[in-house]
Amino acid sequence: MRRETLAALVCVQLTACATPFESMWQGLATCDLDGLYLDSETGEASHPLLKTFTPYKNADGFAWYKTHQELHGLPITGFLIPSSTFEVHALFVDTPIANARRLTHNAYGSEFTDEEKHNKGEAPLLLRDPNNPKRSIIDCTQGESEEPLPEEPFPE
Repeated sequence: MRRETLAALVCVQLTACATPFESMWQGLATCDLDGLYLDSETGEASHPLLKTFTPYKNADGFAWYKTHQELHGLPITGFLIPSSTFEVHALFVDTPIANARRLTHNAYGSEFTDEEKHNKGEAPLLLRDPNNPKRSIIDCTQGESEEPLPEEPFPE
């Protein structure tokens, strides 16, 4: 009981101190990001905090963003959200996968390696960026998880 109370207090404290970017991605650990998308008809951001960001590209059902944010210790250089019916969310992490595993474990208590949970849309998967071995990708894809992430359209 004491451990559960302590865990709840830590969680409340982390949420209360979260940056706007961290608040926007608060459902990452369970891929509960349904409210984070661009409306396909209007192009409007669904999430109030997303409105502070501007996509540099919106094509093929995805909105691409460049940013320099920190997400619970992870250096984020960009992210991808759906602008259609796709259920794909991705964060581009500016660190090699070994370090990203350590950082995700420290922040979330998981290295995001459970492919079964990922395939069910219940957890993200941490991937090596195929275009840059010095970066990683946190992928929350629901549904058609066999499909690869769209290639990141911005240069290094």
